[in-house]
Amino acid sequence: MSSLHAVIMAGGSGTRFWPASRQRRPKQFLPLANGKPLIEATLERLHGLVAPEHVWVATNRQQAKALAKLLPNLRRERLILEPEARDTAPCIALAAATIASTDPGATMIVLPADHVIEPIDAFQTMLRAGAALAADGRTLVTFGIPPTHPATGFGYVECGAPIANAALPAFTATRFREKPDRATAEQFLAAGNFLWNSGIFVWRIDALRAAMDAASPPLAASTTAMLAAIQKQEKAATTRAFLQAPAKSIDFAVMEKAPAVAVVRANVRWDDVGSFPALAGIGSADPHGNVAVLADGATHLTLDGKRNIVYATGDRTVATFGVHDLVIVAVDDAVLVCPREQAADLKRLVEHVRAAGRADLL
Repeated sequence: MSSLHAVIMAGGSGTRFWPASRQRRPKQFLPLANGKPLIEATLERLHGLVAPEHVWVATNRQQAKALAKLLPNLRRERLILEPEARDTAPCIALAAATIASTDPGATMIVLPADHVIEPIDAFQTMLRAGAALAADGRTLVTFGIPPTHPATGFGYVECGAPIANAALPAFTATRFREKPDRATAEQFLAAGNFLWNSGIFVWRIDALRAAMDAASPPLAASTTAMLAAIQKQEKAATTRAFLQAPAKSIDFAVMEKAPAVAVVRANVRWDDVGSFPALAGIGSADPHGNVAVLADGATHLTLDGKRNIVYATGDRTVATFGVHDLVIVAVDDAVLVCPREQAADLKRLVEHVRAAGRADLL
């Protein structure tokens, strides 16, 4: 099997976790994985599977300094800096070109920095199964989560024929579907052959580049140009080539059109921690359904409260009395209080903050 590399995508801002998440302290920096920052837990899940010198983190220049402090054991030369945010396809193309400049036959794992996944041994078994499927040099592998409810906030993968001799249940991927409406999600759940798209991938770099050639020639050309520039150590040319890549997700740009895509059914507990209400699934609730995630000395007192989500950091106490179904966030210079049912739509509030000229809060 070819050498195994892992790329952690850590350039997002996580606006649905405002005000805890800011441009310089994005969601993946928050202590949401049993008290650890999400990206630190992501890195730890790779220990023993991928050699430290083959672990890469793709981020932006704005977050790079804080990331280096947060992950002191990450080799500085393994930070891949995106010139600007252009979705996952350009990010993955830059990472693929960077790895290919010294290891063109590598197998590449791609995973987000902001998920909670347990247990680690099952996660690594899942990735090994994916790498074995990708070893043929043509198959792109994704991982699907068995849906537990008709979620409208996740993408779905439709599973086709089973793949024989796979280490874990695996299928040909016949269709990708982004964030369906409720009725369609209910149909997918009832059909039984749809999985949530985890956003985790495994492929050989040569297979990815061949798929780019077929599915997105502009992305393929950008990747080739980035590879040439990186090999010549020409940073300006690398940036120019990156900016030529179409600003699309890897699903839209490549996966939906690739000729050979396999989906492995994941055997892990997975949560993408998409918004504050998701903390109810990863935190411990009191007898009344209140969940508090506290860090750096914060405390919570409650009386006659039910089903509240509290997130607080620093030397402060949040007291709730007689309220229910709220999200309460107390950090630094900002406090957020909103109905739990509206917390998944915090992007609207962030836009309002921006329109109000409060760049100091972003």
